[in-house]
Amino acid sequence: MSRIALAGLMHETNTFAAGTARMAEFEAPGGWPPLVRGEGLPAALAKTSTPMAGALKVLAEAGAESVPLLWTLALPSGPVDHATFEALAGEIVERLSTAHAARPVDGVFLDLHGAMVTTECDDGEAEILARVRAVVGPDIPVVASLDAHANISARMVEIADHLDIFRTYPHVDMPETGGRAMARLLDIVARGRPYAKAFRPVPFLTSIVMQSTLDAPTDALVANGLARAETVPGGSLSQAFGFPLADIADVGPSIVAYAENEADAEAIADAQLAEWLAAEAAFGAEMLAPAEAVDRAITLAGGAGSGPVVIADAQDNPGGGGTCETTGLLRALIESGAEDALLVHISDPAAVARAHAAGVGGMCEGPVGGAMEPEFGAPLEGP
Repeated sequence: MSRIALAGLMHETNTFAAGTARMAEFEAPGGWPPLVRGEGLPAALAKTSTPMAGALKVLAEAGAESVPLLWTLALPSGPVDHATFEALAGEIVERLSTAHAARPVDGVFLDLHGAMVTTECDDGEAEILARVRAVVGPDIPVVASLDAHANISARMVEIADHLDIFRTYPHVDMPETGGRAMARLLDIVARGRPYAKAFRPVPFLTSIVMQSTLDAPTDALVANGLARAETVPGGSLSQAFGFPLADIADVGPSIVAYAENEADAEAIADAQLAEWLAAEAAFGAEMLAPAEAVDRAITLAGGAGSGPVVIADAQDNPGGGGTCETTGLLRALIESGAEDALLVHISDPAAVARAHAAGVGGMCEGPVGGAMEPEFGAPLEGP
């Protein structure tokens, strides 16, 4: 019976955003399970929509033994405080070391994001993989599931025996991805050796608004890539769209191919890269400044039979991991004379405190927003 260690540490980092993700953000991330350790991990995550849930299901169906270590995530934001990273990654490694010394594990499954940047390290996932590899050695397979917005480095591909990436955006296949990754891990354990691999970074960035797998060009890239991988023994293809809000060397889309032999893996990766290069122009998107967006919305709202017009921040997460307290759109709404407009929302605890003090129906004055990132919209003064 295979003995598989399980751990997760995830964060999607916007390096342009102010502030850092600290331990409190990992201990209680809004809308997601809180940090869980040891034997409590399976029960806490088995019924969630996380990759770990899918991995646990496949592991149980295979009759394998789980060695749960630690699982946690923080909501997208500015970089992870490095001391927090060290504490969490260090605990994963310590727990793995203890378990492996007591009775060696046969493999390690990691539930990662792929776009984590800390205040001292641009490649958080590679650092986690390297530390895990140092514990189990070169022969124990290490496999990770990744978000489709991963910024994959060559170091990550080199260290891991397999990387499996979400195939959908919006992400509706998170448990399935964890299940695929776990199935591949058990396969590698059974066969006693990993598959050949090939890595191709794509030499351009793509806007998140053009990454939906429901539309072109990404829908065809995913479908054609999967079909291409199925033509060779042991073939598997993972594609990351990249998280462009990260000012790091390895930002952007990438391709990771696996096959029984190196020649097939390289051929799959080359063919898929050629398809990405041919699709570059199709990733173009119209991007409007706040004033332009508001003016267009006002025009649309005034049309015959039109309903409400929504100006949406179409990121992978609201605000793209930003502070949600910038004032550019609010300023544009006021300066354009927009009427019957609702802005959701600006995060400003001080302004909220003033509103509570004024009470229902009361009036208060003071600045709104712009406290953390005035370079992206200074505080807005007004009643």
